[in-house]
Amino acid sequence: MQKTLLEYTVMIRKEGKDYIAHVPSLGISDFGSTLAKVQKNIKNAIICHLEGLKKTGEEIPTPDSNNYYVSHVSIPMTGNFHLAI
Repeated sequence: MQKTLLEYTVMIRKEGKDYIAHVPSLGISDFGSTLAKVQKNIKNAIICHLEGLKKTGEEIPTPDSNNYYVSHVSIPMTGNFHLAI
């Protein structure tokens, strides 16, 4: 049986004491108390999601290209303003 490697972009952020992982192209998320746990959990969530799509005959979303780069930008702000909560 032929195996195809599918790669999807996973974004992970720290929220309180936990980590939240999100796969934008699949619209799924999961969490874990450590980076290792959240990576394991999101991998299992991806497998479950794709197997569910396969079982119901739905199309599997196209894998992401590996051309994504994530960066943070610091913007100095002056004056009074309110941040959304």
